[in-house]
Amino acid sequence: MKLENHEGTLRVNGVDLWYKVMGSGPVLAIQPPGWGVGSKMYEDTLADLAQDYTLVLHDTRGSGRSMAPTVDYAQVNVGTLNDDLEALRQHLSIDQFVLWGHSHGGFVAANYTLKYPGRVAGLVLVDAQLGVEEPGADVARILPQRAVTPGFEAAVAAFTGPRQLASDEDLGAFLKKIGPLYFKDPASPAVDVLGNFVTSNRIALAAFAATSSTDKNFLIRDRLGEISVPTLVLVGAHDFICSPVQARLLADGIPGAQLVELADSGHMGWIEEPQAFRLALRGFLGRLA
Repeated sequence: MKLENHEGTLRVNGVDLWYKVMGSGPVLAIQPPGWGVGSKMYEDTLADLAQDYTLVLHDTRGSGRSMAPTVDYAQVNVGTLNDDLEALRQHLSIDQFVLWGHSHGGFVAANYTLKYPGRVAGLVLVDAQLGVEEPGADVARILPQRAVTPGFEAAVAAFTGPRQLASDEDLGAFLKKIGPLYFKDPASPAVDVLGNFVTSNRIALAAFAATSSTDKNFLIRDRLGEISVPTLVLVGAHDFICSPVQARLLADGIPGAQLVELADSGHMGWIEEPQAFRLALRGFLGRLA
């Protein structure tokens, strides 16, 4: 079934979820993180994939274009985000899709696959978060190295210094300051992509607080063996917060999972190493077809 390219809103449990369908070909659903960043950055930086795939994007409840004064952030958690994606799948009459999740979005995507296994034809975990303790362990191990690497000094100082996060604007400003940490090269043009995004888009502090406090209720590390769909795990060798350590645990735990490590990337390999990233992704998707 060919999906019509369009964007709209879907009412799910009291919230209007913004979504967009773009492209043609096999369906690739993009699951963004649930902590308030929305999907606009993925929409902009993955748009070329719409030449060969039907991309289904949405802003998670309480973020981006799904943000409204009536959102109950007590209901913003991985379980609800999974049900929102399932409602969107049903609304679009999609039987199965390949599910692509980045960072915390990978954590959400893995949970969705466990909850709705029959709906996922393939799983792509990109610099994915494994749990709630693992990112902190990565940072504790890697940040001291960044602290003595030229170009990262200001970002490390912002990350380790006192944080005054009282508004969405505060969160956006903080993310811009620490932005270089997410990349191999602090002078890379990719740093500006992230910086421009967080400057021009509202990042929901309430969603950040909500997911941070509830992620512990959706741990997957001991359930990875239950994931039976073909899985690709992609990770940047220089990711400081969802490092290859987490990626290897994911790949080792999910039966038959393929692991690809991008040598010159941090947390956003599709921007830093676009050709290598897309080669791995298209190879995986081709094998599924």
